[in-house]
Amino acid sequence: MAGRRPWAVIVVAVLSALVAGGALVAAHQARDRPAATSTPPSASTSPSQVDVDGCVREPCAVLATVPVAGTTVELVADRGARSGRLRIGGPNSSEVIEVTVTDLGVRLTRESLQCVVSALSACVVRGSYEGGTAGQVVAGRSGKWSSLTKPFVSDAGFLALAQVTVDSGPEVVAVQHDCDRAATDCAGTPVFAQVFTMGGAEAGCTRDYSSVEALPGFPAVEIRSDQLSPC
Repeated sequence: MAGRRPWAVIVVAVLSALVAGGALVAAHQARDRPAATSTPPSASTSPSQVDVDGCVREPCAVLATVPVAGTTVELVADRGARSGRLRIGGPNSSEVIEVTVTDLGVRLTRESLQCVVSALSACVVRGSYEGGTAGQVVAGRSGKWSSLTKPFVSDAGFLALAQVTVDSGPEVVAVQHDCDRAATDCAGTPVFAQVFTMGGAEAGCTRDYSSVEALPGFPAVEIRSDQLSPC
């Protein structure tokens, strides 16, 4: 695994800077940086202009609904699907979490929402971003939900939640190309899965595979903890 130099794998974002500057704050190359430090999910509040139905700019649409641990998680998109919210608990719920990954230019679709039920349940809202995929993770336990502070990025276009380790919550699986973008076009190069904990720490990486479709269990990628090694 020595010598790997993938492109951006985790985007460290300060949302106020995204709004003001319209750009990413920083991106890191996994093989050329220290291990990520664990960052707990931050408390999320509902914007004051959002009604309990989760809509800001009419007409709104519920793009996806997923049952999670006795409740429902709905992805509500505003007109144009360039902004939206997660509505926890149904149309009359007071718990509405802003979708912030759209600040990166991600457009919401009916395929954007994925959830995994666990002791610490989680959902990811994802979409196309600069030839790959970017996503925002929201975690919940005992009826209390909050958004992780960092969006995640896969330059190979596969980003999902999966239970990889024995942790109480699922992990984030971000598939990356194993190449140096500064030297070559990465399309068609081998890929590997980079795995992060709910706290944002790097759990490890898999070996190389010939393509995203060659990953174990694709399209529901199945990775075991014993398949990971330090990135």
